[in-house]
Amino acid sequence: MIRVLVVDDHPSVRENLRYLVNAERDMDCIGVARDAPEAVRLCQELLPDVVILDDEMPGGRGIQVLEWIASELPETRVVMYTLDADVCDVARNLGAGCVLKDANYEVLVRAVRNGAASLPRSAETY
Repeated sequence: MIRVLVVDDHPSVRENLRYLVNAERDMDCIGVARDAPEAVRLCQELLPDVVILDDEMPGGRGIQVLEWIASELPETRVVMYTLDADVCDVARNLGAGCVLKDANYEVLVRAVRNGAASLPRSAETY
């Protein structure tokens, strides 16, 4: 089972992602966070396999959380989930995958599975 943490500041996005992740037979949404400090705390407590991470949110940017995860929890994979293609370039340089928010949900699921399969940290942008 792939243990997924969802991080987004919009309640509807968080809940939709939680529902969609839990609908996958091989995934379990183990938590949701609304901002950067909560994301770091839940990463420390829950040790997710994969974090679906928004960039723009209160308390710090997702890229800052990604940098922390890469340093402190190197076994945790990150899929940035953003509207900004430039964020994807930065995320890839930090070893994360990236899915643009206008992509089909199946693209996000594939990115989560790729991360969980411990593919090279230089994941694709979808």
